[in-house]
Amino acid sequence: MKYKFSMEKVLEWRQGKEKSAMEKFAVVQDHVQQQKSILALIMSEFESTKEKCRKRNNIQEMRQQHYYKEAIEEKIEKQTDLIHQTTENLECMRLELVEAQKDRKIIEKLKEKDFSLYESNIKVVEQKELDEMATLKFKKLF
Repeated sequence: MKYKFSMEKVLEWRQGKEKSAMEKFAVVQDHVQQQKSILALIMSEFESTKEKCRKRNNIQEMRQQHYYKEAIEEKIEKQTDLIHQTTENLECMRLELVEAQKDRKIIEKLKEKDFSLYESNIKVVEQKELDEMATLKFKKLF
């Protein structure tokens, strides 16, 4: 007799669902890292612009640098908001992944219980066969 779990298809589906959630989580996590590196670039650009502003003597150049600095500050704010939104999305993906893992583990525990029940049933059947063989041998002796 070969063991076959009756809910094997459900387990495979839940494993697929977990894998999909894991892939989505990884993609969003990479996206967050990219957004943070973009923010770091913008921040370094902002710092270099601040340094340039200190060296200007011409009012026209100072005004241009000021407007440029304001534009960079606006970019920083937008990028920070984007990172915040992406981080929230990452948290949702993490919760989805945790839920998928829980679902898979539930089915795996059911499979383990079913397999142990199967093994105990096999042992009972084997013991009955051994008892029957012993009884037949005993009857032949007498």
